[in-house]
Amino acid sequence: CYSLASITIPNGVTSIGTTAFQYCYSLASITIPDGVTSISGYAFYNCYSLASITIPNGVTSIGTTAFQYCYSLASITIPDGVTSISGYAFYNCYSLASITIPNGVTSIGNTAFQNCYSLASITIPDGVTRINAGAFQNCYGMAEYHLKPTTPPTLSNTNAFSGIPADCIIYVP
Repeated sequence: CYSLASITIPNGVTSIGTTAFQYCYSLASITIPDGVTSISGYAFYNCYSLASITIPNGVTSIGTTAFQYCYSLASITIPDGVTSISGYAFYNCYSLASITIPNGVTSIGNTAFQNCYSLASITIPDGVTRINAGAFQNCYGMAEYHLKPTTPPTLSNTNAFSGIPADCIIYVP
């Protein structure tokens, strides 16, 4: 559906399945109802024009590569019920300038935010115990990280924060 520009998902839908809107290049706007509890992998993969999305509070899982290559996605708020951010979830979201990671998140997947060039600041909540390979790699615009965990999260690889500016400030408790 290359030309699909907007869609409203009706009430009663509880999940957005794998590849549901994959390659909807023109999709700029979508309304997801409150009853949705999961967004599967590849759900919005390559939705180049998707500029913003509100994920309802009932969502507890965001699948692998759910928003990969959403080049225009500028901001997103992840609801409190989400406990992990899957691998490649926001990979190559070049315009992503603002994201809120909820306190319930315990792990950040492989390359979850890799190549998010417009991210300038991010807060990693206290509950995060694991940050996987390349999670924030090549976030060239990053000015500061605010790490809230009092126990340092396990890094699955030393490249989780590689490719960030030399003057980036990392705040820790």
